[in-house]
Amino acid sequence: MSTSSLPGRTGFTIFLTGLSGAGKSTIAAELVRQVEQLHGRPVTLLDGDIVREMLSSGLTFSRNDRELNIRRIGYVAAEVTRHGGICVCAAIAPYRSSRTEARDRISRYGRFYEIHVSTPLAVCEQRDTKGLYARARRGEIKSFTGIDDPFEPPQAPELAVDASRGNVADEVKRILALPIADGLL
Repeated sequence: MSTSSLPGRTGFTIFLTGLSGAGKSTIAAELVRQVEQLHGRPVTLLDGDIVREMLSSGLTFSRNDRELNIRRIGYVAAEVTRHGGICVCAAIAPYRSSRTEARDRISRYGRFYEIHVSTPLAVCEQRDTKGLYARARRGEIKSFTGIDDPFEPPQAPELAVDASRGNVADEVKRILALPIADGLL
């Protein structure tokens, strides 16, 4: 790492990955709120839906384009981390290879915490306010992660949380315990 080892000076990224509807965005928003309010540090949030709209709007949902989308997220997160900032990413990121590439890029500059939001598919489908899972099951959406395109679960995440079991505040507390234990907050 090429950044200072003083608390509050070293950058890090918390990378939330999981199925659509798993609770990544909800957890990410609470992470941002708590880090800013309780620890006084600004946070950059890279939410998958917003990144798709603002940085990756021309991409499809092919494997190559999904990998490019995660590569872009990893690049931005690495830059935030390199400059001593905190980045929270919330993206489906279905392929291990893309997440590994993001980890490798970000880890050059600071700590990378992969958090698997492991909410079961059945719960994600129940939560689906946009009706995407139902459309995918009817064949109206092709290559939908968890239905006809794989989600490759992390093999060794720093933490796995099931957003259907506990409350968001408890899960955020568990996640923030990681950078706190490392002296980064």
